[in-house]
Amino acid sequence: MIYVSEVEGTRSDLVPDLQKLYTDFQGRQLVVATKDNWPFIKLITLEDGTMTPLSGIDFNIIDILSEKLNFTYQLVLPPDGKWGGPQPDNTITGLVGMVARHEAHATLCELTITDIRETVVDFTVPYYQESMTLVSPAPKEKNRSFAIFSPFTAEVWISICLMTILMGPMLYLVSRVLVVYLEEQDTALYSLPSFSFNVYRNLMVQGNVIKSHRWSLRFIFLFWYLLCFYIYAIYSGTLTAALAVTTYEKPIDSLYDLAQAYQAGFTISTIKDTNYDTTFKRAKSGIYQEVWQLFNHEDRDQSFLPSTEVGFEMVMNHKYVLINAELNSRLKATRRGRQKFHIARDTFLPQGYGIACSSGSPFKDTFSRILVRLTEVGLVSKWADDEVDKVSQRVPPSSESGGPTAISLQHLQAAFFIMVLGFVTSTTVLVIQIIGSRWQQRSNTANKVDVVI
Repeated sequence: MIYVSEVEGTRSDLVPDLQKLYTDFQGRQLVVATKDNWPFIKLITLEDGTMTPLSGIDFNIIDILSEKLNFTYQLVLPPDGKWGGPQPDNTITGLVGMVARHEAHATLCELTITDIRETVVDFTVPYYQESMTLVSPAPKEKNRSFAIFSPFTAEVWISICLMTILMGPMLYLVSRVLVVYLEEQDTALYSLPSFSFNVYRNLMVQGNVIKSHRWSLRFIFLFWYLLCFYIYAIYSGTLTAALAVTTYEKPIDSLYDLAQAYQAGFTISTIKDTNYDTTFKRAKSGIYQEVWQLFNHEDRDQSFLPSTEVGFEMVMNHKYVLINAELNSRLKATRRGRQKFHIARDTFLPQGYGIACSSGSPFKDTFSRILVRLTEVGLVSKWADDEVDKVSQRVPPSSESGGPTAISLQHLQAAFFIMVLGFVTSTTVLVIQIIGSRWQQRSNTANKVDVVI
């Protein structure tokens, strides 16, 4: 309520208009809590020990605010190095705690607006919105040892083998019916070994050596030829592509892939004391709760990492999946070598970043009005693109090509392995036959001696 007094014809407001009052800070200094957190803010330490921002989205925002509202700012770091928020023991950690305890006027550092944090501080409108993603090692190239079997699944190979094995006996059965009931001439071509080997010849597209004027056999052969041609056409075309084009293991592209990754030995991780781990921890059901159970709660330091830098080091050198913000992930992956990482196609958990001010802060609305104008004209998005461009210009393009390659011995090693296996099998059978023949000869000789005696 505004109270007005009329003294000598003048009117004065007992309670000033805060929107007008905080349009000009008159050169006052604000204490702003932040962290070295590129691409949002990059800090450098001067010779006298003071910190100054060098670049980043948040740096541009605080610079614009200080210029428009006529204030200077001093940057301070949180003692515990955390983004922070209210804890179960009623303490408030990190950047949020400094503002809540009035150790800083505001904090600006990719700070996610959450309902828990809003119980102790006030947030401006969000100035940048993005989602979370998954960062994992780049999928490895698939093993080529048995690449010649890759065109078909195991079920298809089993079906082809069963059909080939059963076709011989079936044709032999039909031929016996023809011989017995239709008095067809019985020939060596109608024997079980002849039919079975002929079926195998058909499958290998080596022609047919059995001819019959009976339509019952002709129809069986006709449709068997069609099946063999169809299998051969699909196999040959798919095999060429499978051998010539590099293929990779299945990547981790969504939260639903994390369970399989965990079974494969991956450690699921995120940055500790952030909105990331809090979201999963608070989940009571659904996929977020399932992901929370995949974290290493026995040795929490394995899953809850101190910074994204540590996270990317772990992903590069170990079997790790890092849950992290999308923009930060893409920039850090590009700077370290984009080909070394895989960033999931699916994103989740949309979130907004805002400036946290002390509860009841009189200048929060003033900050919000300027932030709205900055986002509406696209300046914040432009600053984000500028950070991406800086990294892209410094990183040389990869010379790796995903196109077809020449087929090498490595691609065909399974075919040679099968040939060697054939020689080994043949040699084993030969040895068994020789041993059996020798044993039979000795047995016959012993019988003759017994008869003579």
